[in-house]
Amino acid sequence: MAKKATAKKAAQAVDTTVKAAAQAVETAVKKSTPAKKVEEVFVQYGEKEVKIAAVVDAAKAAFKEANGRKAIKVLQVYVKPEENAAYYVINSEFTGKLDL
Repeated sequence: MAKKATAKKAAQAVDTTVKAAAQAVETAVKKSTPAKKVEEVFVQYGEKEVKIAAVVDAAKAAFKEANGRKAIKVLQVYVKPEENAAYYVINSEFTGKLDL
C-alpha cells in the first residue's frame, strides 16, 4: 500500500511540474509574439482622400494582369494630386496611370 501512495504522490508532483512548465511556455510565447502593427498612409487634397495602399494594390494588379507571373522587383508610385492621378513604374519597364 505504501508503494501506491508513493507512486500517487510522484504522479501528482510530475503533473504539477508539467502544468507549471506549460504555463511558463505559454507566458513566454505571449511575450515573444509581437503586437500586430498597422500603418496607413493617405494623401489628402481638396475634398479628396486617397489611401496609398489602394493605389499600390491597383498598380500591382495592373502589372499582374499584363505580365502574369512575372515578379515585381521595384515598384515606384508618383501621386500627382493636381492631375487627380497616380503614375507607376514597375521593374523600370512597365508604366501606367491610375485615376484617383
